[in-house]
Amino acid sequence: MEFELLAKEIFNADSQIVHLGLIDLEGNVLLDQSASASAPMEPDADRISFYRQLDVRRHAREHLDEAYGKTDYVHIIREKMQQAILYLPKITIYLTLEKSMTPDEVKTAIQKIKFLDSDIMKSGI
Repeated sequence: MEFELLAKEIFNADSQIVHLGLIDLEGNVLLDQSASASAPMEPDADRISFYRQLDVRRHAREHLDEAYGKTDYVHIIREKMQQAILYLPKITIYLTLEKSMTPDEVKTAIQKIKFLDSDIMKSGI
């Protein structure tokens, strides 16, 4: 239930968030949900594999933390959509975003998510 509350708050942070995934530090899916769905869904094998790859990439980036500093978030612009990946202390948040979002709008959405009510964030993670 805590993850669903966190997901709701994340979707409320910006209406251009299309999909989100909450992933623990071992690459396990905690929640996978579309903004248009009223409840989380069970991810298919491809999505589970994708989320595990995100975890591998997170750990690879952590090897560079000492030299370059920690990664705050990653923003990927694709031909048909955009993605953002936030690295929080205990979870990774994967977002699919509307293609029309500007980089500044993405940054603003990320900042809103990072500063969600601390009680909600703590209960979710």
